[in-house]
Amino acid sequence: MKKLSTKDLVQIAVLTSMLSVASVFAIPIGPIPITLQVFFFLLIPALMGRYKGALTILLYMLLGLIGFPVFAGGSGGFQSVLSPAFGYIIGAVLVSLVVGRLHEKRVSSMEVISTMIVGILLLYVVGITYQYVIMNVYLQTPISWQAIILTNITTFLPIDMVKAFAAGIVCRRLEAVLIRTA
Repeated sequence: MKKLSTKDLVQIAVLTSMLSVASVFAIPIGPIPITLQVFFFLLIPALMGRYKGALTILLYMLLGLIGFPVFAGGSGGFQSVLSPAFGYIIGAVLVSLVVGRLHEKRVSSMEVISTMIVGILLLYVVGITYQYVIMNVYLQTPISWQAIILTNITTFLPIDMVKAFAAGIVCRRLEAVLIRTA
């Protein structure tokens, strides 16, 4: 990986800030709230590429873990690792590596949106697995895989699919604007 330029560092800082603000506003509906995090988990690597996208999400995670109130609902601190929702933040780093490939390969709008949907599926695999372990082992709240999967698919997946579609559209529009002004 090449050395990061000042422009790269500014982009990472700005997008980390945007992700942080989008995460604070949450609709609490159980152990996993609804936020705009997923939209930015998809948009950031699509715009910046996999490495800068992953760095952005890792910076966001670090800020939250050291205590800045950047996680869903304004939470933060190392204890956030024990939240059932934290798996989705871990998954976002992996998602950035997958979705970030878009930046390296110019692709069609359908491929952009398809990759974002694959990103959501990866996010769900990591997030649901983490949620199951935290709830059953740490919180000692017995809940089955089926219940967690069903809840996530019926409650969050439709909303996240809209976010994926929106992120794909915003990404294409921003790319068009950025290419014209470059």
